[in-house]
Amino acid sequence: MILVLTTYRTGGTNLCKKLAEDNGFENLDECFHESLVDNHKDAIRYIARRPSTVVKLFPYHISQSPIKGLLTQLVNLSTQIIVLVRKDFDQQCQSYYICKQINNWHDNFEQPVDITLDKDKWQWCVNFLHKQYLDLSELSQRHKTDRLFGIKLMFTHQLEKGQKYNRPVKWDKAPGFTNIDIEELFLE
Repeated sequence: MILVLTTYRTGGTNLCKKLAEDNGFENLDECFHESLVDNHKDAIRYIARRPSTVVKLFPYHISQSPIKGLLTQLVNLSTQIIVLVRKDFDQQCQSYYICKQINNWHDNFEQPVDITLDKDKWQWCVNFLHKQYLDLSELSQRHKTDRLFGIKLMFTHQLEKGQKYNRPVKWDKAPGFTNIDIEELFLE
């Protein structure tokens, strides 16, 4: 199993699709999503029986799962672990905020969508994603020696650009800069 550890709006969906295609694996994507907690035990059993899979996992999924030691179990079942990080944190926060506002995570659209900036909701998104990265950094450090081959660190800008979403928006007010350097969390 190829385990992709990441956060929201990093390009993880497209990376998982590509990994599945390139390796002839089944893409289970976010099978441990917080809305699917009743299926988590079945998903672990499925992966154990069919190791030719790709799984995307966020720190939030781990925190919401009823399975104790979920990450350790998945690490033990994995043949490859990739940590996917998006360096342009401001753009990631904007993308996440937009998805939360319009409740649309994966569709492309042609016409610009109007987005109203709510400073409190914006700050919640920034804080939430930053916490996800702090957790992801800690998890990757904790598990980096679990496998002889280690953990592969990838950045979103290394992915093929052709698979990027087309989602034009028009902000009523620009959200501003977060001034958080995500990359430094993952460099030794």
